[in-house]
Amino acid sequence: MKTAQQIIGLPVVSIFDGNEIGKVKNVIINAAKGTIDFFVIDSGIRSLAGGVIPADRVLGIGEYALTIEQPDDISDIVKIPAAIELLQKNITVRGSRVLTRKGSLLGETGDIYIDEDNAYTITGVEFIPSNSDTCSGIIPRSSIITFGKNLLVVQDDFIDNLMESPCSLVGEQKKNEVETEQVNVEPEVHAEQADVKYDYNIPLSEETEDLYKLDGFEPESSVSGNLPEEGYNSLPDADFSIMDEAAPADATVLEEPAKVSESAPLSAAELFEQRQRQHLLGKRVTKTISDSAGRIIAHEGDTITDQIIDDAKKSGKLIELVMNYEE
Repeated sequence: MKTAQQIIGLPVVSIFDGNEIGKVKNVIINAAKGTIDFFVIDSGIRSLAGGVIPADRVLGIGEYALTIEQPDDISDIVKIPAAIELLQKNITVRGSRVLTRKGSLLGETGDIYIDEDNAYTITGVEFIPSNSDTCSGIIPRSSIITFGKNLLVVQDDFIDNLMESPCSLVGEQKKNEVETEQVNVEPEVHAEQADVKYDYNIPLSEETEDLYKLDGFEPESSVSGNLPEEGYNSLPDADFSIMDEAAPADATVLEEPAKVSESAPLSAAELFEQRQRQHLLGKRVTKTISDSAGRIIAHEGDTITDQIIDDAKKSGKLIELVMNYEE
């Protein structure tokens, strides 16, 4: 069991050559699954697009380092749309307000606990009560309903289920796994049922089969017609009504000359940078961000401008900026 703060700052070591190739800058949370899906890496290379390690490429997380097989396991974030989507949702958990299902705000969250041996599942979240009469502790995963951008929505009785230590989370996790296995046990099939055979080869209607083709799926049975083998998606966008009218024999067809692009197409990294910049502009900074020399790039509450983005990029602080903004 590890906390996010124990992981952030760890050196990243490639066992292929034994070199340290960066440090863990942050974690990217998949709120729908309640897992850590990517680790943001600071490799010292100043670029708008950051490097990330997919969780399934991590060999292990120890007290000294996070290990990977080889440097190529670090991917440019522009090559992983899923990482970009999760990063823009900016689910941080730490410092979020704790809201019960019935709408009561009872405190905020501290660190998060991660099971590095079970797909980096979030097993619990530290609870810091706003009222001294309420006890603190660790909210188990079973009491968490939703991981939000600024809110952690929990069950109304979560106080009664608070854990005192991370060791309690391990027992809770094993209990949940056993219950899940019991729920997923396949029902018994009696002998008289086993001999029954069903015919699933029910013919599809033409409308149903056409819908399958639109989704790129080719059913076993085929529909008569002159459709191309790859389905409707291969047909160009065109006005087929003009095909009903025959063109005069002496008609001259004028072709529009091809337009030459005035500028070269943007690369994937440039396109991502442009979109990320547009997404950040006008947002508010939720944390004061400084460069390595202590010079302030943006104060908490500042509106993000092109200048702030450029300064953050030059100082290698852009990922930190991306992880600390709000609408």
